[in-house]
Amino acid sequence: MSPINWISHRGFHQEHVENTKAAFDAALEAGFASLETDLRTTVDGHIVLHHDSSMERTAGRDICVEDMTLVQFKETQLVDGQFGMSLEEFLTEYAAYNWIFDIKPESAERSIQLLAAWASDRDAQHWLLAHARFLLWSAEHDRLLLTKFPGATTLARESECRRAGFSMLLGASFLSGVKPNRVYALPPSFCGIPLFKPKLVEKYRSRGGRVLAYLPERNVEVDMAIKAGVDEILTNGLPQHET
Repeated sequence: MSPINWISHRGFHQEHVENTKAAFDAALEAGFASLETDLRTTVDGHIVLHHDSSMERTAGRDICVEDMTLVQFKETQLVDGQFGMSLEEFLTEYAAYNWIFDIKPESAERSIQLLAAWASDRDAQHWLLAHARFLLWSAEHDRLLLTKFPGATTLARESECRRAGFSMLLGASFLSGVKPNRVYALPPSFCGIPLFKPKLVEKYRSRGGRVLAYLPERNVEVDMAIKAGVDEILTNGLPQHET
């Protein structure tokens, strides 16, 4: 079995604001080789890293990212004293690593268009796709991304993951819609039912799917994910040695 791919969710942000250089640097120092981050677009057409549409949680100011210019975003001090990152800064700083880009729906179409233009201007399409995977929140945005980036790897959307999980739990894997080599997120539990079980993971595998353990928070959940044989773990914590 291949080693688990550990992915740092918005960087290691126990002591830093998420989606910042300090958080990403802390993740790499902890041993992660894959980083997950969130993409939004400023009013003047730049892609920046920020999960929420509002900066209330990260900067204490209820400002909408999509209403800000890049300069305004970059000059807004975060609660830990840092400043936010643009995607271009991220790509330059972490070019040697792998990434998951969660493209937020509020500005997804514009983000995809801008990313395609950026890659085209630099003849960087192949390089980008060699390092990046994408999470979209609608089938329409999935299709647009694949139109702009043929061959791009997209993760299963939330609706696909729910369908797959429900079908597997009900013993109706033929209704799961699981596709070969597609990655499906699986949370630690559903209605009190633990989901990190070897038999459940094997059901995905039997249809060619791959399983990503989605944000196990407790050590016992991480241990269960490892023992279940998941392919990847997306975590706010630290990577653990597999035994």
